[in-house]
Amino acid sequence: MVWRCKIVPHKSLSIHKLGEETSKPVKTSDNLPSGSNQASPEDYTDTIPKGIHLKFEAHDGEVNAVCWTPAKYLFATGGADRKVKMWDVRLSTMKPCVTFVGSNATINSIEFDLKGSLLLTSCNDSTSRLWTVADKKLRHTLSGHSKKVMAAKFLGDASKVITGSHDRTLKIWNLQSKACVKTFVTASSCNDLVTVYNDIFISGHHDQKIRFWDNRLKGPTNEVVVSGRVTSLDASKDGQYLLSCTRDDTIQMLDLRTHQIIRTFSNEHFKVPCDWSRCAFNRDDDFIAAGGHDGEIFIWNINGKLETILKGSSAAAVTAVSWDPFSDSLATVDRAKSCTIWGNAC
Repeated sequence: MVWRCKIVPHKSLSIHKLGEETSKPVKTSDNLPSGSNQASPEDYTDTIPKGIHLKFEAHDGEVNAVCWTPAKYLFATGGADRKVKMWDVRLSTMKPCVTFVGSNATINSIEFDLKGSLLLTSCNDSTSRLWTVADKKLRHTLSGHSKKVMAAKFLGDASKVITGSHDRTLKIWNLQSKACVKTFVTASSCNDLVTVYNDIFISGHHDQKIRFWDNRLKGPTNEVVVSGRVTSLDASKDGQYLLSCTRDDTIQMLDLRTHQIIRTFSNEHFKVPCDWSRCAFNRDDDFIAAGGHDGEIFIWNINGKLETILKGSSAAAVTAVSWDPFSDSLATVDRAKSCTIWGNAC
């Protein structure tokens, strides 16, 4: 079986074998600025970020989630104030262009469908929620977990959702019937999920295991033990590789064809700040980013080299990162209520 990621890339990928030189030149960043200089999005260039493009207070409490939409220049954040806010990076003064309300506790994750018309969140109130973006209406509240839900993802198309919770279950929901149609019992709390094909998904757990699932079967098809409890997962756009961020302050890359760990990313200054710290591939799968405990952003190329450490004006722990699908700009959020957009025209 050839696995394909459900996210359609916005430009052709440059596929290569790991361990060889990439067809896209690897670039480095020097003399990183620490100010919050403004720049036009049209000035972004196709390379790793060099400094701060925008920085602003996004929520009334710590921010746990950030995700770019399939529409240019728009991204969303979610936090402890129980709100999801959508932002336009073209604005010089950052004010939310849309605010989604209705959650009863901290937002843990954000996901958009492929068209950007649906917004899906997971929440500390044991639920997941679905809004329609155009009218800001709350369409579904998916209730059934007994503890906080850490991840919610569309499974295949926009009619099915999978959720992972600290109650040690994964649940699949049919949005047409508004019901849970299947529950998988796991041996440990789930901290994150990724979907790689219509019925194939992967979960990362507190017991230091990554579990592989097929919706057509009853139990996991495979398990991989990693070096620490898993805080986040991210699949490459070609569906061949998986990132796993763990609390032992490393990020591991797995080959999804063999289920083997093929590379480990680390640095003496990189400390994973929390159990929901999110790492991510960039749009071309040739760089990865993760935030540290003291506000720094670490960017490696996929061959293992640390390309740069982005230093901001805050020492707050970074909880999540998200790469722009249309450029190599990077959005990060932290526990000090802030969102930062990193770019090149700084």
